[in-house]
Amino acid sequence: MCPLKTTAVLCTLLAAAPAAMAQSDSQDPLFQQLAGKSFVGETGLAIKLEPDGTISGGNDAMQFGGTWTVEDGKYCRTLTEPTPEPMRSSGCLDVMIDGDQATLTSDDGTTRTYTLR
Repeated sequence: MCPLKTTAVLCTLLAAAPAAMAQSDSQDPLFQQLAGKSFVGETGLAIKLEPDGTISGGNDAMQFGGTWTVEDGKYCRTLTEPTPEPMRSSGCLDVMIDGDQATLTSDDGTTRTYTLR
């Protein structure tokens, strides 16, 4: 559950079941499409996927951090400090990219679309 309205657009990133994290293949097509880009939600809150496998971002109200990989064709992430405690989690999501739009789908079918910048 997302405690703040400004973070509701990121619920999909936080709702997936825990998953073991592994190092991504930098040659994987999905990794190449995501590395160095940010998922930007409707509120402008952004999470950047660094090419080194770290996550950074947020807004004036909160910051996010952690790691990300691509595993079996899915975007997988573990959110850690400085991510707010109730939102720290790990999981993998299906990703469909169409132009600058990335639609993430969790195992429970929750779907959110973000702008990739």
